[in-house]
Amino acid sequence: MNSTEEFERIVSKHIKRAGITHLMEWLASTDFYTAPASTKYHECFEGGLVLHSLNVYAQFKKLCKFYEIETTPESIAIASLFHDICKIGCYKTEMRWRKNANNQWEQYPTYKFEEDYAFGGHGSKSVYLLQNFIQLTPEEATAINCHMGVENGKWEVCDAFRRSPFAFLLHTADMISTIPDLA
Repeated sequence: MNSTEEFERIVSKHIKRAGITHLMEWLASTDFYTAPASTKYHECFEGGLVLHSLNVYAQFKKLCKFYEIETTPESIAIASLFHDICKIGCYKTEMRWRKNANNQWEQYPTYKFEEDYAFGGHGSKSVYLLQNFIQLTPEEATAINCHMGVENGKWEVCDAFRRSPFAFLLHTADMISTIPDLA
């Protein structure tokens, strides 16, 4: 089973929320299944975004079970699988130059980050996009909004993490999934 099929299998098994069919139709019309997850860090290859989402799901599910977080399989799936939909349409292919093994210059394809729709925040953009299709619980919205952690001095995220272990564990699962030796 490839990453797209696995993603769709988990969604159909766990998510019954109104609007999920429209969300999945929209995802299929975007580059979600072919986009990288980053330009040069984690899963920076075609299909990396969906694979990263699956990796976060696997880690988040384990963490919620280990810490006995009171939640549902639906909330775990929604928060983890859709936390990075803000990256849809943001990665463009460009050619760069490098020296090869023979010390000759060659061009190679790579990705650059260039948003088509800038919203002003990574997590908040994912929450906004999701809520165009499905209603999020406050805990899901908090987790997705804060999944980047204390980024750019946003210390108010610490309060959200103190109040919501669910949110902190999504952030932790996201971080674990970006470090190959830990995942």
